[in-house]
Amino acid sequence: MNKPISILVWFLSLVFAQVFMFDPIMLGIPYSPLIYVLLFVLIPHQWEAWVVLLIGFIVGLMVDLLFLSGGIHTVASLIACFTRPLLMRAAYKDTISLRDLKIENESFRSLCIYTLLIILVHHLFLFTALTGTLSKFGWLLRAWGANSILTLMTCFLLLVLTKKTN
Repeated sequence: MNKPISILVWFLSLVFAQVFMFDPIMLGIPYSPLIYVLLFVLIPHQWEAWVVLLIGFIVGLMVDLLFLSGGIHTVASLIACFTRPLLMRAAYKDTISLRDLKIENESFRSLCIYTLLIILVHHLFLFTALTGTLSKFGWLLRAWGANSILTLMTCFLLLVLTKKTN
């Protein structure tokens, strides 16, 4: 399957799972994994920056429309997509050039670090926008930490289950 079609399948699968399986109201828990962030990890790094930002906007907008969240997912998604090159350089610092980078050929450890960085950046801006005030700083740290851990564990599980073996 070619890359754009597999990205579309991942997009539809992750948004469907986010809305119908990992909805915190449906689960009855205050925190839930935001697995749609995994899509930002899976976007090929060779794609133009405007395409990546457009994908981030569309994904965030779709989640905002489905959760009626007023644009906070869109803002966090755009920031995560904007910082992708920096986060990629931090995670794959052993690679000589990012142009030569093939994520599927790199170590799983680097992929995990990259996923962690994307999740932390996305969730920090998501919960900062959600809080909107410094008086709830304790709640912000709790929500950011709990959701980041849940998202990280769920994304790692998905990456391990879908990892291609050579």
